[in-house]
Amino acid sequence: MSTATVHFLLEDLLVQAPIGTSLQAIADASGADITFGCRNGSCGTCRIRVTQGLEHCSGMGSEERDFLKGLSVAEDERLACRVHVNGDIEVDYLGL
Repeated sequence: MSTATVHFLLEDLLVQAPIGTSLQAIADASGADITFGCRNGSCGTCRIRVTQGLEHCSGMGSEERDFLKGLSVAEDERLACRVHVNGDIEVDYLGL
């Protein structure tokens, strides 16, 4: 099985995970410092910036897109609970 490297910038933590794994599961398993509130994309607590590898993140669904649009965030911002990792990425935790 292919793996991806996730670099959590806040704590300079590098984690290997199988392609297709949710970022939430990776953060939980590795102890990365990302706070998850609702865990379903409706609170914004897990807002991140994908500083490298945005193209390796799963596509944004309409619920996540609408939520983030309401916050007027940058194009590289996502909700960690909604992202599946399909290649190497680097993320910075922003929170709400």
